[in-house]
Amino acid sequence: MQRKQKGRQQHAAGRPAAGDIEADLVRLSSLALGELRATWMDRFRAAPPPIRSRDVLLRLMAWRIQSQVSGDLDAKTVRTLRDVAAALDRDGTYKPKIRRDLSPGVELTREWKGTIHKVTVTPDGFQHLGKRYRSLSDIARTITGTRWSGPRFFGLEQVARPGTGPPRTPRARTRQAEGMP
Repeated sequence: MQRKQKGRQQHAAGRPAAGDIEADLVRLSSLALGELRATWMDRFRAAPPPIRSRDVLLRLMAWRIQSQVSGDLDAKTVRTLRDVAAALDRDGTYKPKIRRDLSPGVELTREWKGTIHKVTVTPDGFQHLGKRYRSLSDIARTITGTRWSGPRFFGLEQVARPGTGPPRTPRARTRQAEGMP
């Protein structure tokens, strides 16, 4: 038991404590670009990025110091950032995907016919006006009296922009081919 505690203390000693970060960042903010680069080499045991902006290098250094104390990005965020970078490298554009998984406690709001409706995500579904529902579509149907896609009603689905032509279902194509609206 003592051995584990000793190891933790040594590990923590290699990193700045949360309370020391602010003083450290204030000290770093007074350094010139060359001094920041030297401090980067000393602290991170690696060459600093080839950045000419003192402000940008200072911000990168601040982030690295804070991540040492608070923890780095999680694996999912790193993957997402790599996907964004790859898309931007490929064709210069990136269209984010809207998250369909909602964490419990998230509140969705929608105004319908002058009334604001608030829905809270729960671990086992959704809550609206004190009643539990299994799906957003059930709530949208209750609010409007008609069949709606719940995610679309609450703005969680992307809708195609005018001029881009939304993908049509086979049924919609058939109606148009027959001259029906």
